[in-house]
Amino acid sequence: MMRGETPPAAQDAPARAPRGRRRHSPRSSEQRPTYPVAFVDASALVALADRDDAAHGPALAAYRQLVANGYRLFTTNYAVAEAYDLLAAGVGSTVARRWLRDNQLAVYHADEEDERRAREKLLETESHHPLSLIDAINLVVMERLGVTDAFAVDPNLLAATT
Repeated sequence: MMRGETPPAAQDAPARAPRGRRRHSPRSSEQRPTYPVAFVDASALVALADRDDAAHGPALAAYRQLVANGYRLFTTNYAVAEAYDLLAAGVGSTVARRWLRDNQLAVYHADEEDERRAREKLLETESHHPLSLIDAINLVVMERLGVTDAFAVDPNLLAATT
């Protein structure tokens, strides 16, 4: 789906790669090299999978930059569900099912505590950038894992990560 494509010029790149290279160390007593980690939002997943998406070219360029810079990418089970639903509605269930079958991105499964914290975050925070419950869960997961970099097209999620 993404390999072998030539990205068009990235005008006004709506997709944004991480701004910093925060390193993440695996939890282990042995010394391992550290590596940068970034969360991948459903908006980026859809932009990558849908070649007709206005953000496809910039998202593809950002993805390639992340890979070239050694980023380990992950998403959440909520982002996978959201991306599947958006793809099914936008490009059809056949493409959505194929994407779901072929997706190899590491998936962190949010738990009840993540959901509780996300609900609190939404209820306690007034923002000019409204978040969905899924975005709030994803942000809580990022906080829990100590990840500050996000690969996204969604302006509300991007605003919440700055």
